[in-house]
Amino acid sequence: MNPLNAYFPLKNKVAVITGAAGGIALQIACALSAAGARLAILDERESEGRIITRLLSSKQDKARFWQLDVSNGNAVQRVMAVVEAHFGRIDILINSAGIDADNPSAQGLSIKQWEKAMQANVHGSILCSKHVIPAMERAGGGAIVNVLSLCSMDGERQEAADHVATAAVRVANMNAIRYAAHNIRINSIYPGVVRPPALAAAKRKQGDLTQALTDIAELRMLAGKGSATDVAAGILYLVSDASRFVSGSELVIDAGYGG
Repeated sequence: MNPLNAYFPLKNKVAVITGAAGGIALQIACALSAAGARLAILDERESEGRIITRLLSSKQDKARFWQLDVSNGNAVQRVMAVVEAHFGRIDILINSAGIDADNPSAQGLSIKQWEKAMQANVHGSILCSKHVIPAMERAGGGAIVNVLSLCSMDGERQEAADHVATAAVRVANMNAIRYAAHNIRINSIYPGVVRPPALAAAKRKQGDLTQALTDIAELRMLAGKGSATDVAAGILYLVSDASRFVSGSELVIDAGYGG
């Protein structure tokens, strides 16, 4: 018996995961699938998304892919309706689609870059939540988890777009109180340094790659075998009945990096 099924059973649950064609969201998809959930994989990257879906669909109708730009409100509404019609319900939403701003400061971002970051990182999460809640109400409840940037909690790094995006989604998390009566829980998670190449690339833009690699090495010693799987485990907790009394919370999984 899979231990995930014993502690965090998701059998007969349907999970929608945005940005699931790669990165942390891919590991989240694997964890939820292992716990028994059926998956709606949403991503702009069609070829990668279909490959991932095939890998997760060892059982009939275990996973299905829909191409989606989460910043397109009409498209989000349409896809959520199609997902519910296909699976018969939606119980879980993981808002993990997003992009990194190209410049750490507000002054360094062009209006086009700023709007692109806000569309993907703020509007996307809000739109997906808005259009999935009716389906969750019809299902008798559900769980929404927003995957946010740890940079916004690190005072030494000033990614303006990350700060603003996280603040906006935090405000949206206030809906946790509003929808509690509908048995819908809304929480956020902050992944730590589990993808060194991505962090190194970000630090390289700031001209501090050597220090970044040193920080990563020290963190890896502290975190042991820290990986995206550890973040996925936190997500699994937040969407399962194990956290049925947890809503409006923020979970940081970073081995103390953000502290």
